[in-house]
Amino acid sequence: MAEKTHKHKEKPIVSFTVAIIAILIALFVGQSTTFISLEHDLLDYRFKLRGPLDISESPVLILAIDDQSDESTPSRWPWPREYFAHVIENLNDAGVKAIGIDVIFEQADFSLGGSQSDQRLADALRQYKNVVLAGKLVVPTGRAQMVTLVPPYEKFLNSGVKWGLVSFDLDEDGFYRRYLVGQSFNDSVYASFAVDLFKIYKDLDPATPVEDHGTYFTIGPYHIPKINSYSSIINYSGPSGTFPRYSFDTVLDDEDFDMIEEYDMDSFDDPGDPDIGLPPGLLHSGDLKGKIVLIGSMVQEHHDDFPTPFLEVRDEEGRLAQILTYGVEIHANMLQMLLSEKYLSQLPYIWEVLTLLILSVLVFLIIRYLPTFWGLFTVTFLIIAFFFTAFVFFSNLSTIVDIITPVLTIFMAYGGHTVYRYILSQHERRMITGAFSHYVPKKVVDQILADPDKLALGGEEREVTVMFTDVAGFTSISEKLSPSQLVKLLNEYLTEMTDTVLAHEGIIDKYEGDAIMAEFGVPVPSTDHAKMACQTALVMQKKLTRLREKWKKEGRPELRARIGINTGVVIVGNMGSRDVFDYTVMGDAVNLGSRLEGANKFYGTYIMISEFTYKFVKDDFYTRELDLIRVKGKEQPIKVFELIASGQDKLSDEFSKMLALYEKGLAHYKALEWNEAIDSFEAALKLFPEDTPSQEYRSRCIEYKFNSPGPEWDGVTVMKEK
Repeated sequence: MAEKTHKHKEKPIVSFTVAIIAILIALFVGQSTTFISLEHDLLDYRFKLRGPLDISESPVLILAIDDQSDESTPSRWPWPREYFAHVIENLNDAGVKAIGIDVIFEQADFSLGGSQSDQRLADALRQYKNVVLAGKLVVPTGRAQMVTLVPPYEKFLNSGVKWGLVSFDLDEDGFYRRYLVGQSFNDSVYASFAVDLFKIYKDLDPATPVEDHGTYFTIGPYHIPKINSYSSIINYSGPSGTFPRYSFDTVLDDEDFDMIEEYDMDSFDDPGDPDIGLPPGLLHSGDLKGKIVLIGSMVQEHHDDFPTPFLEVRDEEGRLAQILTYGVEIHANMLQMLLSEKYLSQLPYIWEVLTLLILSVLVFLIIRYLPTFWGLFTVTFLIIAFFFTAFVFFSNLSTIVDIITPVLTIFMAYGGHTVYRYILSQHERRMITGAFSHYVPKKVVDQILADPDKLALGGEEREVTVMFTDVAGFTSISEKLSPSQLVKLLNEYLTEMTDTVLAHEGIIDKYEGDAIMAEFGVPVPSTDHAKMACQTALVMQKKLTRLREKWKKEGRPELRARIGINTGVVIVGNMGSRDVFDYTVMGDAVNLGSRLEGANKFYGTYIMISEFTYKFVKDDFYTRELDLIRVKGKEQPIKVFELIASGQDKLSDEFSKMLALYEKGLAHYKALEWNEAIDSFEAALKLFPEDTPSQEYRSRCIEYKFNSPGPEWDGVTVMKEK
């Protein structure tokens, strides 16, 4: 009865106003970075639900510059350009329709024989008019810099070759969902790489322009839906590996080209032998006839791979893995969309607004005429139905219907002004939690939530301790692992290291591959930040020891990490724009911490601290002086120490004796008493032959014994590398 009485007190004008406000707020909030990112995630999910498209009739295939090709050719990458000329000739002999080379030849080849190699490619480009080269627009971040057009090398342009831009349109979350159909530069519109190949395949005049008609582009008689500026949404055919792929060497290897001996099979123009079941090579098989061949890198070390809606795929065993898509494959997906005319279009804005109005009215009617329980049930059903409708539009009509804004409209209309205020407050909390929850301890997040002004742009000077970690020999390790194996190993390592930092009241500033940058004493001030950093480093190494035992049993690489720690005054705060920022620290103290991490390898140590950190922790930890060093870019020398163990630990008598001998040797070293120093370090090495600092100083003393450093020697070791 109370609910019914409440209905009678409602004024229709208020309900109508709430509906309109809900629409306006939803439209506004839906444009925030957080919700745009979520909208992108939901679009990706629709791609995964729909699954790959049927491209069995597609003329697009990829000629991959891959590890196999690099191993089998006489020259290592970057190859002489005559290789590409030879491949262009062979592909045309096989009857291809168009060739796109996703490699930017922006200048002459200055290597030995490079001029003749360039001429060979220029001659091939002049002879065959079905080739498209790659160019790009370089858009700098600095205001004072100019946008630069980077076309192919002039000699190739003079051959009359066509070329297109290979720049992609990056979304805010780092994914590639859009493709630049054309780009404007100096009042001219330059077509994209895929568009130029499309024009060749469709026998269009190469001069056919890309024309902007507001909501769509035209390329001759073809209409392509437009999403913004010069972009269209790519209707991806599938994940990496969707398009047929041949290795570059399979077309290069013919009777006129000598591969490395064990790979020299002359496979391309091999006629085959049906009597013994030997298939013909690509020249005679007909597999290339009428095709569009895209040539591009599929080598991980070239860093030409990117996240797309099909980033997460399941392997043959059903496990979820993250697989990046190579740039040449992104071009292939765009080209396939142009050829199939299966474009993705956005629901027109007027229809989006009308949809919001209908949803608001429906929610108003639900609230007004249904009891609370059934009203909540019906609203939930309405949301689910809208998700289903959006998927049907995507999979059956190739139309993208935004989900976040309509769902926000439903929620806000249902809750009225109360829900409106709640959503605004929760939005701020989610932003803060999203920015810090994975990088700082929970109690620090709670303090920031209590005072959100801590997220304001700008910074303040504060004494903190910075830590840098890096995996020793990571590049060589990564080359031996598949992408999925590497990601799994790295995630396991980073999880353990991150948990250790957070457990000791540190924050994760950033990850750079296998490297971690962390700080102690921010964002909430602390008096023992140096001690916490040192304790963290020791726990990290203990955890790594246990992990190495586990990895060894599993047959995986046994990672070792070097750590550099420094204490000093830095600028700390949010750096960036109003919407996209990074909570970080800056200053000389930060740079020194980074240098100390790298300096470990010269002494064979794994934790190095500066004299500035040492003064705070010398009474609480076992350390030993390593050296007086001058890091690259600095004039003032810094005394550095190895962090050995916590003061609460007990060192073995033998190790303590070794340290005493080491310190004795170091004193002789500083006094230029080379023989005495050598004796001390050799005595230390008898106890611990693997002690690398003793090995280093013994080698130095032997060198200085016969080649005196001179009377002006100040005892400083100059670090020539970062």
